[in-house]
Amino acid sequence: MVVLWFSTAVLFAISLVALLLPLLRRENEVEEDQEMMVYRDQLAEVNRDLDRGLLNEQTAGEMRTEIERRLKRLKPISERQDKLEGRQKPQISVIIGLILFIPIASYGIYAGIGSPNKEDLPFASRQIRAEGTSSVREKGIISKQPELNNLAENLANKMKNRPKSLDGWMLLGRTYMTLERWDDAAKAFSRAYTLSPAGPDVAASYVEALYMVNGTKFTDQSKTILQAALKANERDPKSLFYWGLALSQQNKHKAALQNWVNLMTISNADAPWMPTLRRRINQSVEVSGINLTQIKPTLKPSKQASQKLQALSPLDNVPGPTREDVEAAKKMSGEDRMAFIRSMVERLADRLKDEPNDIQGWRRLARAYKVLGETEKAKTAQARVRKIEGRQN
Repeated sequence: MVVLWFSTAVLFAISLVALLLPLLRRENEVEEDQEMMVYRDQLAEVNRDLDRGLLNEQTAGEMRTEIERRLKRLKPISERQDKLEGRQKPQISVIIGLILFIPIASYGIYAGIGSPNKEDLPFASRQIRAEGTSSVREKGIISKQPELNNLAENLANKMKNRPKSLDGWMLLGRTYMTLERWDDAAKAFSRAYTLSPAGPDVAASYVEALYMVNGTKFTDQSKTILQAALKANERDPKSLFYWGLALSQQNKHKAALQNWVNLMTISNADAPWMPTLRRRINQSVEVSGINLTQIKPTLKPSKQASQKLQALSPLDNVPGPTREDVEAAKKMSGEDRMAFIRSMVERLADRLKDEPNDIQGWRRLARAYKVLGETEKAKTAQARVRKIEGRQN
């Protein structure tokens, strides 16, 4: 019995300390302001869009400047800390109340359900109670990301006072897209589209949200917006992709492939959307039976994409192309140059079959495949490089 009461006292002391420590401990760090977290999240989103090629450097720089300007307008941390410290001073009455309440409440609970003289709780009753508890818990879960939801709502409230802020609506729309709140995202992008229909990424983002709202289907409104966007900028990657997808859903596969071939022509080989684009092209070709080589691009490659293609030309020790061939290749169309480059890469791959220990050749081949966007082949070539290096060491 003595051991029982001693154990009870120890457990009580531990529980009491655990409850009182948060009241007595002074916070050394101030939690970030919700608005600050929103802005930082949106800075990261701008950087991601820049990496994905959805924004150019100038637009991304302008958006970063605007977000950083708003960050600077927030109150200093010291002011927020003073407010928090004023709220965190513990009340002696609360501490005394806890000291008295815990043992009294514990004894009351034990007397009600913990006594050995009490009848057992039937299994059916336990099941009903468990289901009730689970139901309440599920209803309490508003989202998998409650904090980010709160931040989005905070930004939405601020937009009530800034209804003409294009950047603000775009940031809010992207936040909702991250949360998969498609309806809210569509509403935010709609406001941005009203302010600037031709703004960078505005129309395509609005269509993307509408596409998700309508169960990955395109409405007449979405199609009209995409057509207007491509009329304003025929080289917009996101609009080209979604317009091709809209056409493929109507079984207009030739027109869809034309859009996607154009997108592939103007895109860098390592653009993040290339794997998805290739998959869509292959699906459309498989369904329609169209010969892809008959689809000629109507857009010229971007300067950056052309430079990446030309960077593949000087492949040392590759049999076939002379200096004149390389110079002629630079004057070819994007499609012809791509075919020329691929033939060079294929010749290098064939040569390496006869010279499997040429480590420099494998390195060039891995680099060439990477630029062409053939990731798996690049990995295979790179693995061969590591294998040869291992033998040399």
